Order: sequence, then structure tokens, then C-alpha cells
Amino acid sequence: DGEGYGLGYQADALEMFYDECIGPLDEMIAGTYSMEKVMGCFGEYSSSNGIVFFCRLVCSCYLQSEEDQFTPFLMGEGLTVKEFVTREVEPLDKEVDQLQIIGLCQAINVALRIEYLDRSDGPVNHHDFPEGGEPKIFMLYRPGHYDLLYKS
Repeated sequence: DGEGYGLGYQADALEMFYDECIGPLDEMIAGTYSMEKVMGCFGEYSSSNGIVFFCRLVCSCYLQSEEDQFTPFLMGEGLTVKEFVTREVEPLDKEVDQLQIIGLCQAINVALRIEYLDRSDGPVNHHDFPEGGEPKIFMLYRPGHYDLLYKS
């Protein structure tokens, strides 16, 4: 019937975003994607939004497929998982929150560390997703914005 993963998405739409996202990522991993192409890919609005949207779809599908695991996080919201992903995960103009981070990290099986920059005294706080995982990706969170951190 063309429905992707039984979750109400059209399979061909998922494949289009998959191809747009995975092609460049495969080349980056293989080392055949120049820095100029990386900057062009992530600097171009349509390309970068295609990658972001694909990640949002992966997260949405995962949250829905693991509904029993994620429903307790939504008890206070009064939303089903399907309502949550429709309102908070899939739209590009929504900020990412902890539930989306957990879902995407679990879906792609990659550990992530987020360093939280706030106005408190003392060391920078961080959280690893999943807890106890060995982070491969590092990000900085400033209220309302995430930045990717690179080793120098």
C-alpha cells in the first residue's frame, strides 16, 4: 500500500529523504566528501533541512514503534505518542527536547554528549545519551540553540 513502516508515512517520501541524507553521510564516513562539499551541503538551506527532516522522521518512527517505552514521558502532557510526534518532532520549526534526543540516539544507536552552557558558577554540566554510553558526537547547548562541537 506504499505506507512506510506501518506508521502512516509514504514509503517513497521516506526514501527520498533517506537518499538525500545518507548519500552525503556515506561519502563523509568514507572520507571522499571534501570539506567544501560538507560546508555546501550543510550551508544550503534545502540540503540541511532535508537532513534535519530525515532525522526528525527517524526519531518519529522510533518513538512510535517503541510507544510503550515513551508514553510515560508524556503523561503530564496529555498527549499520545502519535500526537506528540505530529506536534513536537516532525515540524522543522520546533525545538528539540530531551525525548527527541533520546529517541534519535536510540534509533541510530549512537551515543551523544551535550554540554550545557548556562549562567551558573562551576563546571559545565553535561548529559550523555544514552546514560553510560561512550559519546561519539558532542554538542553544546545554549538556551534555545545547539552547536556541534569539534575536536581541535
